[in-house]
Amino acid sequence: MSQKTLDGLFLAAIATVTWEAMRFAAGPVDVTWSDILISLFLACVIVNRVLDRDSGLPRQAATLAGFMLVFLVVYLCGYFDLSTREALAFWTKGIIVWLAHALFLVFGVAYVVRRGTELYQRAIKWLLAGIVVCSAYGLVQLATKVAIGLNLDQLVVGTLTLGRGKTNGINIYGQVGGTENIYRINALTGDPNHLGVMLCLPLLMLLPVYLADTRGRRRLGMLLGFLFFVQVLTLSRSAALGDIVGLLVLLPYIRPILPRARTLILVGGGGAALIALLYSTSHFVHTVIDSRTSTSGEGVAVHFQFYQLVPPALDPNPLFGMGFNTFAVFYEFVTGKVDFGPHSFWIATLVETGMIGLTVYLAYFGYTVLSAATMRRSESDYAARLGTGMLAAIVGTAAANFFYLTMSFPYFFVMVLLTIAGAALYAPKRAPERTAAPEPAGTLAM
Repeated sequence: MSQKTLDGLFLAAIATVTWEAMRFAAGPVDVTWSDILISLFLACVIVNRVLDRDSGLPRQAATLAGFMLVFLVVYLCGYFDLSTREALAFWTKGIIVWLAHALFLVFGVAYVVRRGTELYQRAIKWLLAGIVVCSAYGLVQLATKVAIGLNLDQLVVGTLTLGRGKTNGINIYGQVGGTENIYRINALTGDPNHLGVMLCLPLLMLLPVYLADTRGRRRLGMLLGFLFFVQVLTLSRSAALGDIVGLLVLLPYIRPILPRARTLILVGGGGAALIALLYSTSHFVHTVIDSRTSTSGEGVAVHFQFYQLVPPALDPNPLFGMGFNTFAVFYEFVTGKVDFGPHSFWIATLVETGMIGLTVYLAYFGYTVLSAATMRRSESDYAARLGTGMLAAIVGTAAANFFYLTMSFPYFFVMVLLTIAGAALYAPKRAPERTAAPEPAGTLAM
């Protein structure tokens, strides 16, 4: 397989990683476009390595392989805690999907480290491009629904997935006055909260890059403004939590490059004044804001109810949990739904993999955070800014996942992949080899 073809498969997989709605039924599991591309990439890389008798892995990829093997052992131990045939089906499905993404993480890091900074920068741009396409689709999705009542998913997603994708259309949150629908953009993710939390990644990762040169990167600033606008239209409180936590992580590092206090006050004050005006004059806006800021609604109660279910779910199997990917089976008696997640990645990890599984994941998460911190110390200013943004994006996403579930999705595996590979390529000791190279042109250097 040629290098160009491998690069194409790798970049295409990354570009489509947030397009969850683009899926096909394939036996016991549904596979997305990204899953298909990931599988093709893995098959080609493994065949090439076998033919070349190449078993070497960079240190960072070998470390990740160690983590994945430990995870696999934990998940296999959880098999003995399965109590129903339905739980076995969920466990099997979860293992198959996780294994593909885990292998992509290991081989992807090895591939990028070997290929160098040029492919790394292209991967960042392709991931961003895929997120932009997803977000732009969400705006068109909203416009067509409001203007002509068209479910764009049936036309686009249905056609491109032979009717197997998520064609449920834009999310309708509720109504105002019994006539005006409140829409929440879900775009190609199929869920507004998924989209909102996913957008924490580009917003937090690229904010330091933009702030370091606001005049030289005006188009990047406009792009971040567009993505933030889309995130607001998701009405996701989990995404808002992720943004806030991520900004708190960023604050010590970006304080020296922030605009002047007067500019911040004018911009912040203007935005607050506009929101206050809309809140006081528009019944629609007033109702939406009240609904999404209330802490006594049914949605908030459901999120906290999941935490109350942890002790009874964990009690029979405290070490290895009730079985990977089986929380929906346990919670079915409450929801009546057969495929309903716990709305919290951390609850899912604790309940499904037990205290040992959570401990292993915290170690893995800590390794990812340390890798972002290593990249942040790079002598290359650009890499240091990108590493700072990745650190904030990882921590912000983790915070958002206390009340939602996206860290098990393939896009987070890609986030970890780029973080670990970035640390390997831009570690301080290797900075002299890279500082002579110009900052990457294109989207990020706008």
